[in-house]
Amino acid sequence: MAMIQFDPNGQILMANENFLRTMGYELSEVIGKHHSMFAEPVYASSKSYQQFWDRLGGGEFISDEFKRLGKNGREVWIQASYNPVFDRSGRVIKVVKFASDITEAKTVSITDAGKIAAITRAQAMIEFDTAGNILHANQNFLDALGYGLDEIVGQHHSMFVEPAFAASV
Repeated sequence: MAMIQFDPNGQILMANENFLRTMGYELSEVIGKHHSMFAEPVYASSKSYQQFWDRLGGGEFISDEFKRLGKNGREVWIQASYNPVFDRSGRVIKVVKFASDITEAKTVSITDAGKIAAITRAQAMIEFDTAGNILHANQNFLDALGYGLDEIVGQHHSMFVEPAFAASV
């Protein structure tokens, strides 16, 4: 498991070998630097990024998938949890991040989503529940058959065939 520790303001205190390998750095290249070195510059300078660190500094646990930048700007996707650590008085003294590299799976997912979007744009598609009732249809389907989505959702798919054929099945 990749692990890195920050002070409450985001300065890097230490990182384990798994984290360094995932991001492509040596320990000497990251110690004392700010977490923002792993974020896209636009995000790192955003209000959202500042709020992210404000939440952590306030003691909030954050877990999600994150797009980060490795050495030389290489895109790295991680599933990570940022865990504030408190002293005896309840003050956040550091933030420990545990992360798993999900770059390969995320890349496949993004590619698949792009393929599905392309198919949806090019093909007439309709979705049914297991009883044959219409859940959704894309615009290509609606245009080809001359219906509006509100006219078909919830209807049975037999509405698209001759009554005699529907009765014979």
